[in-house]
Amino acid sequence: MSMTNEDNKRTATRSRVLKTAKIYRINGSLAMDATLKDLSATGCKILCKDQMMLPNEMLFVMPADGTSRTAKVAWRRGELAGIEFTSEPQQARSVRLQDGSMF
Repeated sequence: MSMTNEDNKRTATRSRVLKTAKIYRINGSLAMDATLKDLSATGCKILCKDQMMLPNEMLFVMPADGTSRTAKVAWRRGELAGIEFTSEPQQARSVRLQDGSMF
C-alpha cells in the first residue's frame, strides 16, 4: 500500500467510520446532513452529495456522540470533502448558535 500526498499531510491517526453528521452554517441554519467516512482528532472525510450546500466554514455536529465543533473545508473532490476541525469538541446540547437558539 503506497502513501499518497494526503496521507503524508496527516497529523493524527484516522479511523474508518460510517456515522452521520449534521452541518450547520455559522449563522446557525442547517446546511445539510453528511456521512463520515474517516475520522481523526483533527478532521474527517465526509460523503457530501451536494457540494454547493457545503459551507466553507461550519458548525459540525456528530449526533452519535453528542459533540459539536467548528470546522472548515480543507479539500473537495467529487462527492467527498476533507473537513479540518478548528475547535475542540463540545457537548452539542450546550452550543448556542448565533441566532440565540440552542441545540
